[in-house]
Amino acid sequence: MKTRSGRLLARRGLALCSIVMTALFLMLPGSGATAVAQQLTFAPGDVFVSTEQQGTVQWRSPDGTLIGVLVPTVGGSSEGMRFDAAGTLYVSHWCGDPTYATGTLACATGNTVETFNRSGVSQGTFGSGYNCNPTSLAFDATGNAYVGQAACSGAVLKFPVGSQLPIAYFVAAERSGSFKVELAADGCTLFYTSWGPNVKRFDVCANAQLADFNVTPMPGSEATALRLLPDGGVLVASGAVIARLDASGALVQTYSLGADEYQYWFGVDLVGDGTFWAINSYSSTVATSLSNYLSGLLQKPNVYRFDLATGAVVTKFYTGTAVKDVIVSR
Repeated sequence: MKTRSGRLLARRGLALCSIVMTALFLMLPGSGATAVAQQLTFAPGDVFVSTEQQGTVQWRSPDGTLIGVLVPTVGGSSEGMRFDAAGTLYVSHWCGDPTYATGTLACATGNTVETFNRSGVSQGTFGSGYNCNPTSLAFDATGNAYVGQAACSGAVLKFPVGSQLPIAYFVAAERSGSFKVELAADGCTLFYTSWGPNVKRFDVCANAQLADFNVTPMPGSEATALRLLPDGGVLVASGAVIARLDASGALVQTYSLGADEYQYWFGVDLVGDGTFWAINSYSSTVATSLSNYLSGLLQKPNVYRFDLATGAVVTKFYTGTAVKDVIVSR
């Protein structure tokens, strides 16, 4: 059910009731149900984790405790996420049509971006013209949205404020289009990954490709998620490690669980207190293709919080399903 401003008060009340009942229905047994009844809106520090399980998004407290589950109204796995200045959560969905994987390029479900209000209620889809697998989002200071696409043309799509019609930027790709995107504070420099060895850049003001940001190839040569750091550096998930680049693009630090742990880092987001959350997507990218003797990997924590300075693990939790991305509410 959708809720929009200007609807009758009774309609709003019904929508609020709906999200509470949905969350209660989907909650794990225990005290979590009480938390849903008490907390009806996103709060600063809340953690959101996108999953492959029917495109749902887990809504968790700052310590990782499950609050509720956001239920999509469109198909496809949920991928990258981003909040706009108003606190609306945008969730990208890959194509959900099974025939897409056969190479027909037909996509009847998913392949879009969905929005959720601060109570976790779907507000329907955002944008149009995705030619396949929107994966990530970024916003500039005026509210224009930029959507990275992992496949087909791989173009970054800009949606000006109030418009559902995109402007396409055909950026240079490596393995996977414009996989994850970040916009610098200048409003022009778009940092992005293409699941390859580099952190790439594009000037959306001049419509021009820029030089890669990294000085040397990323560790593992599989850069996926990234976040810009306040000091001008970049935090990058890259295969078995998370890498920190300084403002010059030089590698200055790596984060991992140690050589004896299976890991494949896929999503990162800053908390704002000197720590960051990261997704260990090993269970969904590698372990599912291995022999059953590795099935125990699927029960290990897959979301971790690291200290940015020391690299120590602050906390961790297991979502119970394969995960794609993580974002923190501001």
